[in-house]
This record gives sequence, structure tokens and C-alpha cells, in this order.
Amino acid sequence: MKKNKIFFFVAALICFAFFAIPIKVFSEESIEVVFNDPFSKNQDPAIQDLILTTFEDAEERIYIAIYNFTDTTCRDALIDAVKRGVEVRLVIYSENADNRVIEDLKKNGIKIVKSQSEGLMHAKFIVVDYETTISGSANLTSGSFFYDNNFMILIHDSKVNKIFQEEFNEMFIEKKFGPTGHPTVPPTSITLKDGTKITVKFSPEDGVEKILLSLIQASQKSIDVLAYSFTSDNLGNALIDRYDDGVDVEVIFEEESSDQYGSEAAYLIRNGIPTYMDGLTDGLMHEKAMIFDESVVAAGSYNFTRAAETENDEQILIIDNRKIADQFMEEFEKILERAN
Repeated sequence: MKKNKIFFFVAALICFAFFAIPIKVFSEESIEVVFNDPFSKNQDPAIQDLILTTFEDAEERIYIAIYNFTDTTCRDALIDAVKRGVEVRLVIYSENADNRVIEDLKKNGIKIVKSQSEGLMHAKFIVVDYETTISGSANLTSGSFFYDNNFMILIHDSKVNKIFQEEFNEMFIEKKFGPTGHPTVPPTSITLKDGTKITVKFSPEDGVEKILLSLIQASQKSIDVLAYSFTSDNLGNALIDRYDDGVDVEVIFEEESSDQYGSEAAYLIRNGIPTYMDGLTDGLMHEKAMIFDESVVAAGSYNFTRAAETENDEQILIIDNRKIADQFMEEFEKILERAN
């Protein structure tokens, strides 16, 4: 079974050009993931601290694509960065662009572009200088930092940074949003210095659902899902098929969104898949991640919905790294302990 597992994953990953690329060696970890703990007795600053430290370390530029931004501490850190000569640019979803924090950023010389499409500018990533990138599920809000389950992934790699920079420029400079965006130009798949294989994809231009379907099909042992929103019939049917084939499948939904129109929750339950509702009462289980055979993770801003696939601006990382997968599994089990 182990050999079969390796064969199927190698085949699936080759389809999306996972290949080694020589890169500059960094002294830091190539990749790390940070989760917050909304059940902490004190507000857990883990994600906010990661972002603030990255802002403080910036020397030349900070480019941010974000759905919502209301956190005053991050606002102040960006204003400080501008004062020391760092170029700061921001792309934000248009309906969240008229608040006090955004106005303060404008007054301090930060250039801001509002989204221009029928879908959501739902991406959540930060590009710093030429080697550092942050990608994940959290908005720059106190709710995301302290009350909702979220994650952010920090990557030190110039090629990953460049891919995200190009996506940012597509929105900031070319004003291309949603389906008008360009497909991501290779190399989209990179091997980091520690051996991590990582693929960077954006929606809707890169066909993310097709990639997820391939990874679901390739899974031999288990598929674990954290779903803030899940309405994709194709992904739901694929999970049921693999479950019927003997693969262990478990899904944790954000309870408030589990009964939204088109949600796959009831459908999965009817087909026998172990399905749970998160146990948060004051916040949201806002994570969007799939863990395949406890070794490969797909995670980002991309919810498992038709809108994410066809309309919204989203980002997702496919990460082949057992340590990162173990951390996502620990997060899954932690949320499961409190789920219903």
C-alpha cells in the first residue's frame, strides 16, 4: 500500500509540474505555518505577530491583496514602514474599502486599488521585498486574528515571491480581476531548499478545482477537510467516491455556513461521510484546507465553492511537506475535539 500511495501521488503531482528548481539558500525556515487559537483565554496574537514582524522586517516593498482590513495595529505598522521608505501598495475588495483604517492608509501615502469585478476580491496574501510571502485564510481584522480559526503560511523563496508579485501587479496595475486574469505563468511549481514541493495557483484563471479533484483521486489512505464554505458538487461527489472506495474521509464545516443554500454538508452526511460542525460560538471556523494522505496540503483563501472557482480572486498553495501536513493534521484534530 505504501508503494501504491507513493506512485499515485507522484503521478498526480507530476501532472502539475512539481519539479526541482535551484534556488538561493536562506538561513530561515523555507516554509512555516502559523495557526491562531480562538479558544485561548487570552487573545492569541500568533497570526498578527507573524504579519507585524514581516512588516517590520520589510526594507523595500510590501504588497498586500486582502478581502478585508480593519486592524489598527497592522495599519500603524504599515504607516511606520512608509515613514522609513518602504513602498506599500494594497488591493482590497471594493465593498470593504471605505472604512477608517483604509482612509488612514490613504492619508499616509499608501496607494490603494479597489477590486473591479462582479465576484469577490477574496485573496489573502502579502508580498514583502523579493523573498518573503505570506498566504493563508486570515483577513487583516481583529476577528480573523483573535476570534476565528485561521492560518497563515510564511514562505522564504524568491520564485514564490515573484509569482505572487505578478498576481498582485495584475490586479494593482492592469486592473484585471476575476475571470479577466491571466493564467499563472510557469514556473508555478517550486522545490524549496528543504525539499518542500509547492505549487502556487490562483482562481479563477488556473482551474483550481481540477487540481483538487486530481489530488482527491490520488489519495489512498485519507482525506481530511476544513471547510468554511463548501458548495461544490464536483468536490462533494469526488469525496463520496473515494469514501466508497475505502479511503477515510472526514469533513469539518463552519456551522453557520453548513446550511447555506447549496451546501454539501447534508449531502455528505446522507452518503455516510463523517461530517462535523465546528464548536466555536463567538467566531468562525474560517479555514479552507484539504489534507491528502497526511502528507500533502491544499490551503489558501479558496473556499470549495462555485464562486471561488469561477468568479472570485483567490489563491491556494499545494504543499508536499510532511511537517506542514502534520501541523495541519494537529489543527484538524484540535478543531475536531470541540466539533459537534
